[in-house]
Amino acid sequence: MNNTTKRYQWFALGDLNGFFGLMFDNLTVLSFLAGILVFVFKFPAEIVYTRMFPGTAFGVLFGDIVYTWMAFRLAKKTGNTTVTAMPLGLDTPSTIGIALVVLGPAFVGLKAEGMSELDAAMMTWYIGMATMVMIGVLKVVFSFIGQWVQRVVPQAGLLGSLAGIGLALIGLTPLVDVFGVPIVGMISLGLILYTLVARIRLPKNFQVFSRRSSSAPRSITFLVRQAGWEGRTRALLRWSFTSDCRHRRLVSLTGSPMPSNTCRSRSRLDC
Repeated sequence: MNNTTKRYQWFALGDLNGFFGLMFDNLTVLSFLAGILVFVFKFPAEIVYTRMFPGTAFGVLFGDIVYTWMAFRLAKKTGNTTVTAMPLGLDTPSTIGIALVVLGPAFVGLKAEGMSELDAAMMTWYIGMATMVMIGVLKVVFSFIGQWVQRVVPQAGLLGSLAGIGLALIGLTPLVDVFGVPIVGMISLGLILYTLVARIRLPKNFQVFSRRSSSAPRSITFLVRQAGWEGRTRALLRWSFTSDCRHRRLVSLTGSPMPSNTCRSRSRLDC
């Protein structure tokens, strides 16, 4: 291996995707935190924006620097120049849960005890920091028995609660937006199901996946019918492709085959 191949790759095209994905995710979580505290519990916005947000940003920065150092150490140890650091950010369920269960009730309770709004907000901030330290200590302790927990507790028990929280908090809000603007929302949802779930390439290989299935058109059909606006969008969602890599037949929204002269060859669809 010459010196050129040993040089560490500081940048790859996927880094842009990772950066913007992490940035927008963290900004969204921070907006949830601020919205819950300010609008639901009437928490002083000044404390949120001048104390909580800067501290959170510094914590994320410190964690990413540590992960970056670990990536450099692993790259030097293994000789792999493509090692990258795992991104560190805010955990959506935990952030929303702490705002609803810890910070908000603590602020309301402190005000009920006679503290001023500013003093109650500052004390709530202290309580939040103490809670985070306790969570960190518990994570460090349980990290030594993590493999044992994985062997003892069924995988469904470990992932079931996380999946439920994810569907309730992360999936509900976008789904409301989808049905709020059904024409745009359902087309976008259909494209997501078409490419990510069915793993079928769009024209010009806009999304590249290796597997294919016919579940996406059926899912879109079910959602359209449940929404009750099938007639208005039949012209927009009139056709989809089956997953046969030898040839794909155009099918109608109801799943009935179209005439045989509408078939297209594999070479044209780049199966």
